[in-house]
Amino acid sequence: MDQPRVEKRKIEVLTMSAPKSVHAPTNEYSTRLKDWIARHEVSLYFLATFVFSWAVYGCLSLISIENQTVLSRWLLIAAFGPSVTAMLISGIANPATSKPKGLPYVICFALAFVAVGAVEWLDHKWWNHRVDAALIVADLILVSLAALVISGVRFPAQGVRDLLSGLTRWRLGAGWYMLALVLWPAVVLGGNALASSLGLGVPAKPSVPSIPVVPLAIESFFWYLFFGGPLNEEAGWRGFAQTKLQRRFSPLTAGVIIGALWGLWHVPLHLMGVYPMGARGAIIRIFSIPSGVAFAWLFNRTHQSLLPVLVLHAARNTTSLFVSRNYVTTELLYLLLTVCVVFLDKMWRPLKPQPSQADSGS
Repeated sequence: MDQPRVEKRKIEVLTMSAPKSVHAPTNEYSTRLKDWIARHEVSLYFLATFVFSWAVYGCLSLISIENQTVLSRWLLIAAFGPSVTAMLISGIANPATSKPKGLPYVICFALAFVAVGAVEWLDHKWWNHRVDAALIVADLILVSLAALVISGVRFPAQGVRDLLSGLTRWRLGAGWYMLALVLWPAVVLGGNALASSLGLGVPAKPSVPSIPVVPLAIESFFWYLFFGGPLNEEAGWRGFAQTKLQRRFSPLTAGVIIGALWGLWHVPLHLMGVYPMGARGAIIRIFSIPSGVAFAWLFNRTHQSLLPVLVLHAARNTTSLFVSRNYVTTELLYLLLTVCVVFLDKMWRPLKPQPSQADSGS
């Protein structure tokens, strides 16, 4: 037997007799865990979202925070539950790493941190918030979470990039952005007009700082966009849950499921007195169901882009700063519009196959 064959045989014998790597059981366990999470990701997502947010709400209800701005920031940190848990589960289910195109993740995160941090600083300045050490700590966490979601489009894990690819689908036509921006203010004004014609009351106009209304409204819109609900939630409710649920159900059914859970998720804020009417106010959360359907319609109509639903969500919350509303007439009008789009779009039908989430509009 020639020398090369002898050496090859020695290598084979040594390989067969060598003990297995101590890392093999760990790798096998990690694979099984990843597969299990992938099979149950929707249920785990809802559970993790409620645990994350409600745990923070529960802790805040047990302690006394004198600075109300600090309290509001911690409530908003809790509100990042939907987006953060969706990123976590997506990253575990598909952890494949690669170098994404464009800015490196660290640079993207730093730029996002500076941008959203500037919005938070301006909000403190214009709304005369009392800044102290506790608020600075809460701000650092809140701004970091917002930057984490924005920069997720460059995150190394493929699952996170797929989840947030909707943030890069921006070539939709100006009409969709305009619709998302003006829809809710128009519904509120229409609902108030209807309430007045029926002799129903409309609450007094909220008080705002003595700053020109246009720049104040623009600042408030972007503050809400980054911190006040849209970025906190939409990557989870729409980007994750809606996308996955409507693989099994119609967009209508998926929207109803998410709307119901969306409303339930907000209930502790009524019990804590953050939202009006206390425990009785939790009843209005039933209107989150038509909202879930309306958001699902806009999300699917814009090729599952997250940007229009972010704009709609921010416009809803910003409007509440400047225009009071009659809840009954406004929500009934919104329900009527939702029913119309359900029938016009036949949302009870299964959704046609969509392009891969990895396909972006950038």
